[in-house]
Amino acid sequence: MQDQDTSPLGPIDLPTKGLDRYRSLFRLWRNEVAEPEALYVSLAREEARDLDARYGLNGTRVLDLGCGPGYYTQELRRRGAITLGVDLDSEGWSEAEGGQAIGDAAHLPFPDNSFDGIFCSNLLEHAPDTRGVFVEASRLLRPGGWIYMSWTNWYSPWGGHAMSPYHFLGPSLGPRLYERFHGLPDKNRMGEGLFAVHIGSTLRLIQGLNAFEIEEVVPRYWPWAAWITKVPGLREVITWNCVIRLRTTS
Repeated sequence: MQDQDTSPLGPIDLPTKGLDRYRSLFRLWRNEVAEPEALYVSLAREEARDLDARYGLNGTRVLDLGCGPGYYTQELRRRGAITLGVDLDSEGWSEAEGGQAIGDAAHLPFPDNSFDGIFCSNLLEHAPDTRGVFVEASRLLRPGGWIYMSWTNWYSPWGGHAMSPYHFLGPSLGPRLYERFHGLPDKNRMGEGLFAVHIGSTLRLIQGLNAFEIEEVVPRYWPWAAWITKVPGLREVITWNCVIRLRTTS
């Protein structure tokens, strides 16, 4: 008999709270390598459901920035959003999908005030210009538009991606030692496809732009523990994946 925790999975509607949610997430994480679509479509369903409850997606114009294979793009569309997915390359895109474009998150070919919302999951640590991403987002959003921004902060357990746990030695020494002992990572080499993005400095950057109101800062997978994100140092390690929700102020 096949073990229940490793049996084949498909995308699921995650419970909204409680231990059932974490048991479901853990099972999906355990099977990520074999069945990545089950995890990412499940997360996409959860995020689209939440965004719809917060902002009302039907008929709104949404940019899925760093869309990857388009899991979130599709779920946002299922909630009625007119969604455009943008990424640096078209790897994993379906030829029949449509509504996707190649572009740099800090330099996009769209007019001002083009979107009602921007969804951006796990792009920021792969972008060389953090400030540029937020400046461009403020240009593209209409007044009062929203941003969902999540990323894997550098000192979280998976912040170095394939180089983890060497990244705990810092963004300079850690990658150098990793490459000395293991060679180049298959992808996301430090300074090319991966950059050290911290919670504290990102919040200071946002506040300095004077373009956004910060609605919420929470750990993505345990949002009930939002207090962690208010503790310098601790938040950089424990948050794991940080979510910042913003509204444009003008």
